[in-house]
Amino acid sequence: MIKKFTIAIFAFVLVLLALASCSNDNDSPSIQPPPSSEALTALPRIWDVPERPESETISDEFRVETLLQLTPLVPGELLVTMHTTMGDIVLRFFPTEAPQAVENFLTHAWDGYYNGVSFHRVIENFMMQGGCPDGTGMSGQSIWGHNFGQELSTELRHFRGALAMAQTQMPNSIGSQFYIVQATDVVPLYRSEFVNLLERQDEIMQEFADGSYVTIGDVFPEESLRYFLENGGTPGLDWHFSNNPHTVFGHVVRGMDVVDAIVRVPVEGGGETNQFQHRPVEPVLITGFTFRYYEGE
Repeated sequence: MIKKFTIAIFAFVLVLLALASCSNDNDSPSIQPPPSSEALTALPRIWDVPERPESETISDEFRVETLLQLTPLVPGELLVTMHTTMGDIVLRFFPTEAPQAVENFLTHAWDGYYNGVSFHRVIENFMMQGGCPDGTGMSGQSIWGHNFGQELSTELRHFRGALAMAQTQMPNSIGSQFYIVQATDVVPLYRSEFVNLLERQDEIMQEFADGSYVTIGDVFPEESLRYFLENGGTPGLDWHFSNNPHTVFGHVVRGMDVVDAIVRVPVEGGGETNQFQHRPVEPVLITGFTFRYYEGE
């Protein structure tokens, strides 16, 4: 499995270069958004973020600085409540890591593009997907009228509660569709490997041509491994393991009980070739969004 991680690192180097040329189950009371905060009257441009400083070594691209999804909310941070016919889901965002995905989602949400749109694909212990205007999973476009590519970050993982953009196997295939990771566990393959990696944190994982290197703990810090093991997620969609990694750009801070309820609704059957196999029999709809700033405890 470590060999696979090494291959993934080299693949991620290429992805980072390409991107550069183009441009938690957080339900604890400490991060509950205050119900008294006033709704915003204008869409904040939180995706206007400074460019990252150039890394001094290759290894810097792979070291985890802060697992942003696991950090507490700070006063002034934007929170968006997605209202659905089964309840509310409160989201936070990470524009420094995925500015295009954040801008795309928030603008669509603000403009009403997602209002009345269903969650067309729900799979228990995996995820729920929405954002397709016709509810088939076959349509939707970005705010720019064309699809765009992945924005990958070492700071973001497919933890349970992750908000990410859907895509196909083709490059630059992100449009309007998104999903929320619901998995309450990781598959046995990753569970056994993560337990193994916890015992090898100081082991050198990869050396680079400039003499720098990363350890297993640099890329897979203990905090991330334990969070996956204790809370769940879909690490197979992260760049460490996938040839087609997906863009995480936000996280649920309240409302995972709603997500859990949505993925358990009855769905249509019909076999693997039926594109509607995982579509709810009774549509679950997005009814609107509320934008607020977090005001602290």
